[in-house]
Amino acid sequence: MSLLNVNLDTSKMEAWAEVLSARGFRNAIRRAVDKSASAARKVALDIIAKDAGVSVARIKPGVTKLRRTTQTDLSASFTANKLRVGILNTKGANVGAGGLRASTFRLTGGGSASLQIKNAFLVHANGGTFVAFRRGKDRLPIKGIYAEMPSTAMGQDNAAARVAWQKEANAQLAQRLPQEIQKQLLAEGLPYSPPADTGD
Repeated sequence: MSLLNVNLDTSKMEAWAEVLSARGFRNAIRRAVDKSASAARKVALDIIAKDAGVSVARIKPGVTKLRRTTQTDLSASFTANKLRVGILNTKGANVGAGGLRASTFRLTGGGSASLQIKNAFLVHANGGTFVAFRRGKDRLPIKGIYAEMPSTAMGQDNAAARVAWQKEANAQLAQRLPQEIQKQLLAEGLPYSPPADTGD
């Protein structure tokens, strides 16, 4: 599960909380968090797909819809699951006489960003095809080869998708929270004072 986790200067929020109605203040925060989380999730989906080397459409089933805030819980989250996408679905992947040549973890980097497995072969089973290789000299067992999973993309601290998501979430919330507070102040007929520019 990926939680929206940001740091904000709360000095203005304390002042706003003193003049806004409790429900109005909470609703303004909820709107800001929900909109920020939704925008950050969209960025995460795009980067997960680019990192894995597949289309966003193939990644979407492995990322849940946004769980939005409630009156009692101001957190928003989504879950990146262990979705298996065959390595042949990555752009440019092929299996030939020289085995498998493919690329996943393209933005994050590592060995799989330039994947070459000489003894890889195609397996046709249950109406589908996947790439596998044998661990030893015996015919069985074999191991399937898959693209980067959404859970891995969001679970590793320095993975490209996780870094991009966190950066976007911070930027979105820093921008949207004052906007939603302003809307609420105006709705309640109160003056608005924007937060000081700290240069961050």
